[in-house]
Amino acid sequence: MPFPFSIQFLPVENLSALAEDKNVLAAIRFASIASAENTDKPLFSVGLPNLALSNVAEVWYSDTPVEVAMIKGIQLAWNEDVLFGHLLLDDANYKNTVAATESAYQLIAEVLQQLEFPFLLRIWNYLSSLQQNPQGLQHYQEFCQGRYHSLEKMDADYVPPASTVIGTSCSGLQLYFIAAKEAGRAFNNPRQPADFLSPCVYGPVRPSFSRAIVKQWQDTTHLYISSALSIVHYKKRHHKKVLLQLDEVLNTIEALLTHHSKECGFPFKTLTDLSLLKVYLCDLFMLSITEEQLIRRYGRQLPPVLFLRGDVCETDLLIEIEAVYIQSEL
Repeated sequence: MPFPFSIQFLPVENLSALAEDKNVLAAIRFASIASAENTDKPLFSVGLPNLALSNVAEVWYSDTPVEVAMIKGIQLAWNEDVLFGHLLLDDANYKNTVAATESAYQLIAEVLQQLEFPFLLRIWNYLSSLQQNPQGLQHYQEFCQGRYHSLEKMDADYVPPASTVIGTSCSGLQLYFIAAKEAGRAFNNPRQPADFLSPCVYGPVRPSFSRAIVKQWQDTTHLYISSALSIVHYKKRHHKKVLLQLDEVLNTIEALLTHHSKECGFPFKTLTDLSLLKVYLCDLFMLSITEEQLIRRYGRQLPPVLFLRGDVCETDLLIEIEAVYIQSEL
């Protein structure tokens, strides 16, 4: 059976050159501004500078040729199993972040139903000035309100996707996502209870995402881990201490893997089994010490790591990490 997709990091000077490749689902570059190529296929730049590799694109490949379309302003590509979409909104056209987010999620929901990929598995959310809002609520809290208002309209058995929310220094609300015809399975983390069940300690509504999603694609297993902070049981740890926060986040990811590999017998048991890490850092000057700490802890078994400059949703916290496991062979 073909794999639904694979991910590679390749030196790509011009994303639009990938438009004619029938097996490319999407290609993402990380840069100082958010932008999209003038194509139906999701070829775009996220407004997060790549701190280590400047001219590398994240390219998603399908084993089979993909179909593409632009629907409701969303760049789309899909094969028999998975749908990839990208949306970049001008948030200046909306009253506030609540309205922009609610509109974005509603557009995505309509497209998922139209193309018959109703189950959202993984979504990335990037918005400007995540912690700032002169009117009271942080932009992150407003984002959570807009997302909650959209997702509460879903069916009762809706499974929230794995998620990342990171602040950028450029304007716009940017989202990209993958969806499927059948649902994934939500996994909780023993150190960080499910946020869609958590108390409303960070704003007027609960965040709405799963800590991780496992998806069985025929004979292939994927794991999508939401980005994690140095928070244990709703309490922030190690304020302003990036290396201690890094270890706490790694412990959290390891706890999720250990717990569920024992319970379910999955092939991922430790962080070294994962396929890719993305590390979001608030400051370029944290890059070298963070990289050194990761190498000290995991050595040559460390999976590929992408370091990006972005703001996390909590003050005093400096680092956030997401991860993925993509089974590459049977």
